[in-house]
Amino acid sequence: MSALLRQTNRRIRALLPILSSMVLVLIGLAPVGLPHFDNVAPAFALMAVFYWSIFRSDLMTMLGAFLIGLMLDLLSAGPLGLNALALVLVHELGMAQRKVFLGSSFLVNWAAFALVVGSVLPAGWAIVSLLHWRLLPTAPLLAQLLLSLTLYPAVYWLLSRLERRWLRASVAV
Repeated sequence: MSALLRQTNRRIRALLPILSSMVLVLIGLAPVGLPHFDNVAPAFALMAVFYWSIFRSDLMTMLGAFLIGLMLDLLSAGPLGLNALALVLVHELGMAQRKVFLGSSFLVNWAAFALVVGSVLPAGWAIVSLLHWRLLPTAPLLAQLLLSLTLYPAVYWLLSRLERRWLRASVAV
């Protein structure tokens, strides 16, 4: 392989955390034919940013988290900046606690994600309620929270496989 091709391959692989997060955003927003599913869709972007901020913090930057959140805001027609801010905060939390999570089991990581999603989703619900000047229903919030917690192990597994297959051998830590 030529040096230019190797360098290009390495740069494309370095974008994998951001690209995989954006794909998960699109999957979360895809119409599935279930009534009101858009109100309870799992927080795939939150899962991805949380995972990548811990396990590949060199590739998931604050700017990357912001752009993923902005994409989610624009495509979901939600309040502009809400998801961007939330994902930047999740990124910073993941970065701050990275050493704790790296040496821990999956169950500790899942419990930490439960705390994060259990804080971020209600905070977003409260902000949107304030913007509408009324309390929004809590049932969709609880359903989204439970669905996100239930699907996190599958997303964790998928992202860890992507990391092992495409990043560990090719992109320097």
